[in-house]
Amino acid sequence: MAFDVHQAVTDQIVATLEAGTSEQWQCPWHRKGGSSLPVNALTGRAYRGINTLMLWCAEQTQSYGDPRWATYKQWAELGAQVRKGERSTLITFFKELGEDEDGRRRVVARASYGFNASQVEGAPEAGEPLPASEWVIPEVFEGFVERTGADVLRGGEMACYIPDQDLIRIPSRSSFHTAHGYASTMAHELVHWSGAKGRLDRELSGRFRSHAYAAEELVAELGSAFLMAELGLEATPHPTHASYIASWISLLRSDPKAIFTAASAASKAAGYLTSLQSQMADAA
Repeated sequence: MAFDVHQAVTDQIVATLEAGTSEQWQCPWHRKGGSSLPVNALTGRAYRGINTLMLWCAEQTQSYGDPRWATYKQWAELGAQVRKGERSTLITFFKELGEDEDGRRRVVARASYGFNASQVEGAPEAGEPLPASEWVIPEVFEGFVERTGADVLRGGEMACYIPDQDLIRIPSRSSFHTAHGYASTMAHELVHWSGAKGRLDRELSGRFRSHAYAAEELVAELGSAFLMAELGLEATPHPTHASYIASWISLLRSDPKAIFTAASAASKAAGYLTSLQSQMADAA
């Protein structure tokens, strides 16, 4: 039987989510102590989409303490050697196969394998850690929110995005235990907001049918985590997070490509929200 990249990735993500019955369990995209996106040690580029999620899962399950990853060959180019007996982590890439009859690009997922910097001897120094991000200051994060142009109503007890009104509702900052918790929740709702018509036009019902609501919530959770990592903030659970674990597992089991679609949409949403910052600055 041919190796199925989509199924292999989905099986690992599902296994991680199913471990959620443990009291010590932490969802892999809820990052503590200031977060960072996994990066390629040779190119310095951050991984995106499904690879961000996969590498975060590996960092958590194997207790790696370094965000740098590379293939065996890339570590060798850096003068490092993967230690004997170390197990690789699946990294996907997409190969173009030309266009179909309708002119659409045809791509296929392929498997590559990487090793964390914690698994090699002679890895280059990681450099000084970045200073504490200014984004922990609530007023600075509020500037980020304001520059998106989203209509936000503050107060009450519930955080949500109301599509019919194109409105985000969120409790006051004082209702949250930490600034990070406030920022993560706001980012979650901003990801929902980003998918509206005239923005990213994210419509998942045709793709996921009865699972569309769970898929959108997964996009929002991942998008918030990706955005928090880019800003150097901790990603913390949305208040409704726990109730969605079972529905996410059901979604992923029903469709091996679902996590790829969700992670890609989440990366696109985080990128869109970040792009609005420079657009608003240019317009000022």
